[in-house]
Amino acid sequence: MSSPEDIVIPIPPGKRGLSRRHRRYELLEMWYGTERADNEIAAHTCQVQDFNVLLDNVLGKMNRPETGMVIQLHNQWEKVVGSMFARFTEPESLHDGVLTLKVRHSALLAELKPSSDLIRRRVNEISGREICREIRLRV
Repeated sequence: MSSPEDIVIPIPPGKRGLSRRHRRYELLEMWYGTERADNEIAAHTCQVQDFNVLLDNVLGKMNRPETGMVIQLHNQWEKVVGSMFARFTEPESLHDGVLTLKVRHSALLAELKPSSDLIRRRVNEISGREICREIRLRV
């Protein structure tokens, strides 16, 4: 069954000035009917959020000491894992002592899993303190 995004409706000459949102609403109205179209468009539309709240969330994440450590690890990543693995992995986040590494290919998970203890020790050596107690790998 096709979804509303799959259907292409030619725009009549009189309606070419309508915004994408209005055209999408008309499409949803045709697809779901007049009664259900309002609910569907509301369900697929971002809710309005206060800019100050969004800014506080972003700045709060950037202000964590762990974020600075991830940046430092990023800069010295080749020293931690070697040049070959540095091309296919990167430190993604550090939260509560758990360092999450982004691995670009699932085949590397089997190669990196046995080395996770060594990676953890090298991360702690570079940081000069015990910041990492666990390594998690994610594709």
